[in-house]
Amino acid sequence: MQWDETFHVPVAQRAAGVVILNGQGDILLVREKGDGKQRKAGLWHIPSGTVEEGENPQDTALREAYEETGLRVRLLKFLGAYLGRFPDDALILRHVWLAEPEPGQSIAPILTDEIAEARYVTQAEFDALYAAGQIRMYHTRLCYEDARREVAAQAARRDHRRAQES
Repeated sequence: MQWDETFHVPVAQRAAGVVILNGQGDILLVREKGDGKQRKAGLWHIPSGTVEEGENPQDTALREAYEETGLRVRLLKFLGAYLGRFPDDALILRHVWLAEPEPGQSIAPILTDEIAEARYVTQAEFDALYAAGQIRMYHTRLCYEDARREVAAQAARRDHRRAQES
């Protein structure tokens, strides 16, 4: 065997989530509750969570979006799998999709014991939260940047098609 187990990277946890942008490019974030003893208490991140036993990442992303925001969403585009590390050095692989809410819904988190707030934040607000250390993971920033690039690329493709049809 050319590539044995020494080349395997053991990932302790898998997670999945969504990036939801509104028409102005604002991102929907959720803020963790917590009792102050947890490192994540009060911090903002995309709607996401652990892939449960027997669950696929797409289903996790849809479930977590609903539980943390109250929104049923449609997955539009896979943005990527982001590999990160927890403070205890355990690796986490987070699968993330660009998503949009189904029409006619309001933001209303279901898991009110975990989520203190869910709302859209502007890019300027996001940057200020990030600078203040209020964004839970660097992944959140990467996901937001990737989603904004994808939305811009989709718009450019649409404009190009329209120009060719004219």
